[in-house]
Amino acid sequence: MNDSAPRDSENPDRAADHTPGPDPNPVPDAFAHAATLDARSLRGLAHPLRIRVLNLLQQRGPATGKTVSEWLDVSSASASYHLRQLEAHGFIEEDPSLGSSRERWWRSRHRGFRFPEHLDTDEPELSTAVRMALAASWSEELAAAVNVWAAQPEGWREAQVMSGRRTELTLDELTAFRAEVRALFDRYARGTGAPGSRPVHIQFAAFPDPEDRGPDGEDAGKGGAEAGT
Repeated sequence: MNDSAPRDSENPDRAADHTPGPDPNPVPDAFAHAATLDARSLRGLAHPLRIRVLNLLQQRGPATGKTVSEWLDVSSASASYHLRQLEAHGFIEEDPSLGSSRERWWRSRHRGFRFPEHLDTDEPELSTAVRMALAASWSEELAAAVNVWAAQPEGWREAQVMSGRRTELTLDELTAFRAEVRALFDRYARGTGAPGSRPVHIQFAAFPDPEDRGPDGEDAGKGGAEAGT
């Protein structure tokens, strides 16, 4: 039998049929619903308490100023002030489905935020203030976790981890490492919790030794150290 039909490589229409379609199981973008900071919004986060307020609203859901003040053990006036600042800078909004003429309920407008790296050079003082606020927030979260570390249920107790390492990397290696860890974050990001899941805090930071002067500095290359559980 003679088959005169052209092969796929000769028939663009048939070849197109073999083009891969959309991934049926795409990896979710962990920052798909995040706010992107700019110079103006950066000012709204340049206070440790506002980072804490925003984190709590994102984790626990809408709340009144009174509830926020109880969460943070601060005065209602202080909580209300910081809520208004977060609203003014676009991070939170009133929840009309819960509010009334007597009380206002606040909800986060986003899930997390993106920190464009150009802000470190465009607004260095503000950028540092926000990163310091984030570091303080992370430190509080970790301290709270350590306080109940040994009391976690079996299995969860063994699965949790604290790990740190000092090593030596080139700029390209650090850049690749960052990309790989971010891809891992995205891989485990979920829109809704799977059966048996619990909220888990994941913290990640990788940076040159603050006391190191760079590849040509006299303090560079002091060897590596590791700590972890």
